[in-house]
Amino acid sequence: RSMAKRTDRGLENREIVLDILMEVLERGSFVHVVQRQALDKYQYLEKADRAFITRLTEGTLEYLIQIDFIINQYSKTKTQKMKPVIRNLLRLSVYQILYMDRVPDSAVCNEAVKLAAKRRFEGLKGFVNGVLRTIAREKEKLTFPEPWLELSLPRWMYEMWAGKYGPDTAAAMGKAFLSDKKTTVRCNL
Repeated sequence: RSMAKRTDRGLENREIVLDILMEVLERGSFVHVVQRQALDKYQYLEKADRAFITRLTEGTLEYLIQIDFIINQYSKTKTQKMKPVIRNLLRLSVYQILYMDRVPDSAVCNEAVKLAAKRRFEGLKGFVNGVLRTIAREKEKLTFPEPWLELSLPRWMYEMWAGKYGPDTAAAMGKAFLSDKKTTVRCNL
């Protein structure tokens, strides 16, 4: 019973992240505003669930360029041609597969399929499952033909930095964006 309850919570948390990503990536809303509204709306969620939602949302957005490149390597339908719900469901699932290790890859795939069905995309369950399971199986073999893809930076930004500071410094700057940030507290007196 508790395992089923945890799975339901996991599905609910992913659905919240999906809604945030839809608002930010498809409608152009600001992530900090949408995320705050979502966390305010679901105040009853436990601290761990709120942390999961925050990490999955922010991580998916930080690695978006890289994630879209990976999805496009394993899908005949490219991300820009996908239905927005499916595109963002794949994005958040790929982030989980690559960068979050608490949930097994098979569970990430299963939850994505359930969420696709819940969002009335029954016919795309096999597509979602196939793309995600292939990425999960191949994740150790992923390579990036260009540094900007691996760093998940816009190409123009990486090229500008590499031209101005050299490729090593540009790579270091890109990696700094993706590193865990320390928490800083400021006290206004």
